[in-house]
Amino acid sequence: MMGSNNTQRDDDDGGFRLTTTTHGEKKSAFENAVERTRRAVRREVKTTQNGWRMSVGLPLASVTFARAKANEQFQLCAAAAAAKKKTTTTNEKPVKIPLARMLKSNREGIVVNALGKTVAVFLAGGIAGALAKTCTAPLDRLKIIMQTSGASQQSAAAKAAVSGGLIPAFLAIGKTEGLAGYWRGNTPQVARVLPYSATMLFAYDFYKKKYADKSTGELSVQGRLLAGASAACTATIVTYPLDIIRLRLSIDPTTTNMVAVFKNILREEGAMAFAKGLPATCLSIAPYSALNFCAFDLFKQTIPEDIRNEPQGIAMASLMATAVATGSCYPLDTVRRQMQMKSSTATNVVAAAKNIVSNQGVGGLFKGFVPNAVKNMPNKSIQLTTYDVLKKFIARSEVAYEAEKKAYLKDLKMKRV
Repeated sequence: MMGSNNTQRDDDDGGFRLTTTTHGEKKSAFENAVERTRRAVRREVKTTQNGWRMSVGLPLASVTFARAKANEQFQLCAAAAAAKKKTTTTNEKPVKIPLARMLKSNREGIVVNALGKTVAVFLAGGIAGALAKTCTAPLDRLKIIMQTSGASQQSAAAKAAVSGGLIPAFLAIGKTEGLAGYWRGNTPQVARVLPYSATMLFAYDFYKKKYADKSTGELSVQGRLLAGASAACTATIVTYPLDIIRLRLSIDPTTTNMVAVFKNILREEGAMAFAKGLPATCLSIAPYSALNFCAFDLFKQTIPEDIRNEPQGIAMASLMATAVATGSCYPLDTVRRQMQMKSSTATNVVAAAKNIVSNQGVGGLFKGFVPNAVKNMPNKSIQLTTYDVLKKFIARSEVAYEAEKKAYLKDLKMKRV
């Protein structure tokens, strides 16, 4: 008979059943074990029919044993394959391609080749944060002066804020300190924001994976909120002493530089002064960042797909997210700023908030809200947009690096031969 299948009678079944085999096809160990057991069962049934009394328990037990053994073999093979794959992945070292070759043949892959993807993404977060803070530094300093003017009038701008409000305070900075006065305190701000933004954005990606559903990979709204809050607290704890130094530089015109402020605090207040207001800061930063990151991801999903991942779509989502977060959490920011001051005697958030309300009324909790809102919208837009753009560039760089790595390893192999 022509064809790929050949149907024949099993020699042992006496016409009991037809067995089909395929030319060139090899049976697995499990299939062979089951076939042998089936034949033994048929022989036993035939023997019993001829008057012999034999139990069929042994062959049936053989079926169970064959299946268990096959399953055990499969699990052992699977475990060995997984271990081999893990070992291969663990032992695989990044390949450094010579810079001259990258410059000549694939420039786009230089970043990942030189830094590695993890370091590149970490630095992207720092660059995005530093750029955003530098662009909005004048408004940030004005906000801090407004927030602390009720407790300290060490500068002309703080006195103007108490007597005249927002505009006179802004003008007083330029009159008494010159144009550079608007960026006073920006150096520790940038020194802080590089590790802060890098840590926060990198940690947010890490916590998103941690809080995602294990089976679907989806991240719920609660997961997004937790990821944002966790990332903000992590970054705050890492960089908090720089935040204290930056505040002191912003409100005290007699201070000259970061090192002098650091020595002053250490000498006059002790090392624990660098943790003043840390609980209040985490309490204000955590919900703000949680809302900001969560709202950004959710607003981004509502933007049309054709511009969702473009700079204008990202900027639109971050503007809306920042507006929601800023309006919700500002009073806590005012409380933590006053707790960071040298003159502050408040031991906890509640005591500090009561002190502000008793001296300045409820409005005191919202001092500096306008410049903060004006500052935060472009600040977060610049930060998130820059970070997203840089991450896309890194992704392209990674693809280019992998392509060049294959070619480079192939060339090395040919040279050895």
